[in-house]
Amino acid sequence: KSAGDIPVCLKLPPFFSALPHFVARAAAAGAAGVALFNRFYQPDIDLATLRVEHRTQLSTSADALLSMRWIAILRGGTELTLAATGGVHTAGDALKMLLAGADVVHMASALLLRGPDALRETLAGIERWLEEGEYASVAQMKGSLSQRHAPDPAAYARAAYLDVLDSFAPPPGVRY
Repeated sequence: KSAGDIPVCLKLPPFFSALPHFVARAAAAGAAGVALFNRFYQPDIDLATLRVEHRTQLSTSADALLSMRWIAILRGGTELTLAATGGVHTAGDALKMLLAGADVVHMASALLLRGPDALRETLAGIERWLEEGEYASVAQMKGSLSQRHAPDPAAYARAAYLDVLDSFAPPPGVRY
């Protein structure tokens, strides 16, 4: 950062044991933002040929949940720009990221799968949702469901995992 005047944004992997601490250190070092989370290339093994395969593994909407949780936790605890990456395919996905506190939402897999229409559909869906919810702007709703502003802040905490397990019901016919 000391070598130039351009803003530096770090695209981080999800493998930190103390992500808020790392983000605070990045801010202290002069970072302008963080993008959560970088997806690494993962090879696969073909069981029929016993060969390592190189395949494109595009994200799904479920992949966005990890970024959404950490953005919600970080929003309010840092002044850095928070960018959401990975798993944003729909207006609903983008809105969840914005409600959690993302400043910007990145889309890649959706564009590869559906082309520019994915962006048009997402923007139209966001505009519809804002109008239906009587929001004047994205800024008005951004971060309103971050951990700091959520009705149940503990929902983002690790302890919520126990509640999820307690609420699970196995499919019919499966007994433990």
